[in-house]
Amino acid sequence: MKPHHSNQASIGRILKYTGLFGGVQGFYALMAMVRNKITALLLKTGGMGQIDNFSRTTDLIASGTNMGLTFSAVPHIARLESERNTVAIRHYVKLVRSWVFLTALLGLSVTAFAAPLWSRLLWGDGSHTFDFVLLAPLVFFSTLCGGEAAVLKGLHRLKKLATVSALGAVTTLVATLSCYWSWGVEGIVPALVLSAAALCGMHWLAAHRSIRYEIAPMNWRFLRRGRRMIRLGLAYAVAGFVAAGGEYLVRLILLHCDAPGLHHGNDTVGIYAAAFTLTVTYARLIFMSMDADYFPRLSAATADTTLQNMTVNRQIDVLVQLTAPLLPLFCLLSPTVVRMLYSCDFSAAVSMIEAAAPYLLFKAICTPIAYLGLAHSSSRLYLLVESSYAVAFVAAMALCYPLLGMPGAGLALTVCHVVYLLVVLFTYRHHFGFHLATDTRRRCLLQLFILLIAVLALQTAHTAVHWIGGLGATVASSLFSIRFLEKHTHIFKRFRRFFTGK
Repeated sequence: MKPHHSNQASIGRILKYTGLFGGVQGFYALMAMVRNKITALLLKTGGMGQIDNFSRTTDLIASGTNMGLTFSAVPHIARLESERNTVAIRHYVKLVRSWVFLTALLGLSVTAFAAPLWSRLLWGDGSHTFDFVLLAPLVFFSTLCGGEAAVLKGLHRLKKLATVSALGAVTTLVATLSCYWSWGVEGIVPALVLSAAALCGMHWLAAHRSIRYEIAPMNWRFLRRGRRMIRLGLAYAVAGFVAAGGEYLVRLILLHCDAPGLHHGNDTVGIYAAAFTLTVTYARLIFMSMDADYFPRLSAATADTTLQNMTVNRQIDVLVQLTAPLLPLFCLLSPTVVRMLYSCDFSAAVSMIEAAAPYLLFKAICTPIAYLGLAHSSSRLYLLVESSYAVAFVAAMALCYPLLGMPGAGLALTVCHVVYLLVVLFTYRHHFGFHLATDTRRRCLLQLFILLIAVLALQTAHTAVHWIGGLGATVASSLFSIRFLEKHTHIFKRFRRFFTGK
């Protein structure tokens, strides 16, 4: 196959899987928007902040107790699936599920027994101790759900996984809104637990239909066979724990630091969570395919440095060109979006969204490169690099938020990703010979320049400059992205063929 055709196939494949999971995540995001709107009206900023505090704490516990099995199990299952070794697949999946079950029990225990600690760290007293005891099953169900999702990914049951995600979004919407409508703030804990249980049940059923659910959590001789999986997963788990710990420390900064603005305590966390959700929700539409499609392709390309670099650069190209065009438009419309999706109480989130816009562009560049550590099974190096992001995030937030308030929180996200990009570029160039291609670098810089023009225009009080800058940047970025995608995938020709049959 000619290199040009190979390049087209590569980018076309990326678009295909980004479309599959992006479509599902788009539906999931729509359900989340409806849920957040009603939650904002019923629980206000304080209730949203309390939900975020509970969620971040349980994320911290889950990431610290799941041993990274939801990630480390996928490559080996995928390898066995490619070999069509049914017996080995069944044996290994049983091993994975046994370890996942044990880590789920560990997470449940840590949540329940350390409940007084979690309450005092966040609110300075034991008023929410019983809430954390009741949240213990959430960690259990979330860990089991992650294990079953890993099985589906490894078996390449991607459409089934997408369907389950869509059904889970609807179920979560119904469960949470029923609880909030009936009990208000008191319904937060039941809503979180019921949603996790329903999502876990759906993933369990989908995976069970592919491979019958079996575990042997008391058979130590059997469990010892998973030592290599544990070693690989521990680095991912520690990195996840450090990242979750960073998010947790940010919540403590928001709760306890004085900053410019009218909101404090849970209200501040609620506004931050709204802005963070709006920026990250869009990113999820693009990045969902990374684990399912990109990581296996990159793992297979690591033996050839040229192929490895081409794989990473192609992924960056697609992610940047899909992400960049909507960022100026999103910033321009963010005041209306915040009012529509939340309420006027959350208007302070707009300034954070505008300051955080470049963060998403840097994330589109950083994320494909960051997978190199995992693809090369360099767990310690991966841990070191990912820890640098968490440290930079907390440091930037501790510096920017007390000085600038919500705009400082958005600026902190952007600054920490600039630092993170420099770290991954330097580290993986030295260890794995990765180079950011000249054409890729040029395309990224052009899109960044367009976005910065839009962000600067939006800071002016002049209405004409505000709208002309935002819309002009959107059009310019869109034209550049469309030109790139058409050149490398002939996407318009595919659309014409689809609709005309020619």
